Parts: sequence; structure tokens; C-alpha cells
Amino acid sequence: MRSADNAAGWLSHYRRTLRWAERAEQLLEALPETDFHDALDFTLAYFVWCHSLRDWLIKTGALDESTINAELKKHPEWKRVRDLGNRQRHPVLTQNPTDADWAMAREYDVFSPVLEGRERHHLNLYFDGEKLPVLPLLRKSRSMWQSILEGKGLI
Repeated sequence: MRSADNAAGWLSHYRRTLRWAERAEQLLEALPETDFHDALDFTLAYFVWCHSLRDWLIKTGALDESTINAELKKHPEWKRVRDLGNRQRHPVLTQNPTDADWAMAREYDVFSPVLEGRERHHLNLYFDGEKLPVLPLLRKSRSMWQSILEGKGLI
């Protein structure tokens, strides 16, 4: 029996990943007007879907494991996606994480009232000794999948 969640196989999962990215991006761009916890929740949900797309591609036969692993190694954002997605599903990361103890926090942009005429907050990721804004990571990871799928002729 076909189900609405997987009617198009891995492509259903990929499209859902894009919708989660869009929702998270809209909320992150509008902080502090939007609810911080909604922005955080949608962002973390996106990274779960983004990470699990790898398994969908393998398990549905769209790409074999060695091919997808070789492609993902080309993208430095993958190690972050992997740890963010995994920690939302597992309280303790045991499968060789890059940074099992990463953190996210809101930061007030002190220059935005002067430069933009409005208050702005950012969600930052503290990962492997670096402070990274989350929104560019979200965009890079979305582009990562688009590049891989286009490169393999899947979209």
C-alpha cells in the first residue's frame, strides 16, 4: 500500500527536507519577531531530516553506500549535519562524532539597530571549537544535497 509519506520514495523524503529548511529559514531570518523555540525546533527538525536523507538514498537503492559516503566527504558541513541530526535522536553520541557536545545559543546582534533599523538575533552553533551562525550552515547543507543529487542525475 502506498503511503503519503513515501509515495515517491527517497524523493518524498528530499522534498520534505526542503520544506523543513524553508520553515526553519523563515523563522531564523525573522528573529526576534518569531518565537525562539519555534526557530530552534524547526532548525533541529531540518537537520534530522537532512541527515536521514543519506539512509533513504541507500535503503531505496538510489545510491550505494560507498558512493554517497564519498560524495558526503567532499562537504565539510556534513560532519556538522551528522552530529546535529544524530543528537536529536540519541542523547549520547557513540559512533565517532566530531563534536558530541556541540551547543546552540541565541546571540543579539548589537549592530542591527543601526545598520538595519531593527533588532536582530542569530542562532549560533558552537561546534568543534568554532562559533558558526546556523542559517548559513542550513543553506550550505541544503545546497550540498542539491549538488550531490544533481551530480548523480537524480534531480
